[in-house]
Amino acid sequence: MLIRSGRSDGKPGSRSLRGSFLLCAASLSLFFFVIGSTSGGDVSQPPQPDGARAYAGMTISRKAPDGNRFLGSKACASCHEDYYRGWEKTFHSTVIQDARTNPGAILADFTEEGLPFTREEVEYTIGSHWDQRYMKRIDDEYYVLPRLWSVQSKEWRPYSVWSWKKKPYSRYCAGCHTTFIDPEKRTIAEEGIGCEACHGPGGLHVDGGGRADRIVNPEKLTRERANMICSSCHVRGQDTSGEYYYPVGYIPGADLAEYYTPLEIQEGETAKAALNRLYGDWKDKMLNSSRAKCEVCGIAGQDTDTPKDNAQSDMEFCFGCHNFRAKLQLHNRHPDTVDLVCYDCHVKKADDLSKGMSGSIHSYSYFLVHTENCYDPEIEKACAKCHDDETDPVAWARNVMLTWKRPVVIDH
Repeated sequence: MLIRSGRSDGKPGSRSLRGSFLLCAASLSLFFFVIGSTSGGDVSQPPQPDGARAYAGMTISRKAPDGNRFLGSKACASCHEDYYRGWEKTFHSTVIQDARTNPGAILADFTEEGLPFTREEVEYTIGSHWDQRYMKRIDDEYYVLPRLWSVQSKEWRPYSVWSWKKKPYSRYCAGCHTTFIDPEKRTIAEEGIGCEACHGPGGLHVDGGGRADRIVNPEKLTRERANMICSSCHVRGQDTSGEYYYPVGYIPGADLAEYYTPLEIQEGETAKAALNRLYGDWKDKMLNSSRAKCEVCGIAGQDTDTPKDNAQSDMEFCFGCHNFRAKLQLHNRHPDTVDLVCYDCHVKKADDLSKGMSGSIHSYSYFLVHTENCYDPEIEKACAKCHDDETDPVAWARNVMLTWKRPVVIDH
């Protein structure tokens, strides 16, 4: 285990052994969410009212099945502000952005010649982490345009070039970019993937004074039912009518197989079995991909084949698994004149993680199997050690981090 001693003020210093901090370098995982390109909004602003105009020609409807009603994510923040702030950091909150009111949402380079549409034609953006697609209105419908921008490689790629005009957004895409859509009435409960997209409508929960049995908590569902919430968008399929490519009418907690049939269902396979199989495939793919490298900056995430026995310092030890020596400044967002080490930012979450562990640098086996999520995900709290000249260092650091397009571990 790496134990270091040095400066008493807690600020970064030399890279010699110092401080009694424990570095718990954490692997990226499927269950980690990622920071969105913009904040999800001001909690002080009221939710959109019933009947308000929403994006892509839709309107807001708070009606829900069984006498319930949707409230919108901002309503949840009045009691669950921490979770709301966590949701704000995810790409779920910013999956769709209005490029006319927020031109900065467009990440692509439109100076390239030969593009089939112009920047001025873009009305909405879709996504900002892996790829970004662009949408415009044609007659009474919206369509996703036939080029996408790869955020990671920063290049244009073809997208549905020959068939894009045959795929209206409301039929093929909208159900997974909104909360509870009624495609026939062209209504949605909320723009984007809000709290109620995973927890179901919150009206009865609020009416009951916050009763836990009147809201869906995925942790209290069976694993199969909880996975179905994610499968409703992360497994491709069609609704029971075969008209829409998302599960029309599905509410979290229900049996998704009654609303949705996977496109890749095998002969003799039930819809439920196909959902379980395909979601498992998707989850494994995301887990393996996220552990391989940071998608945003290309930094390698794990390389457990590198020998660690001869590490001469804590940083060398970290680089044994996290192979980003050449891109350290890109990772920590500080110039090389600022002498940072890993645990200046990645602070251990709890003291009991180090119980019974040796303080010797040779005790490296813990790191090979270290607990995921063992460092405090609210990295902004560590920033206050140095940036104490700000009025509210933690709030300042959090706002700065919200502008970063990179994975970050959060608890919700």
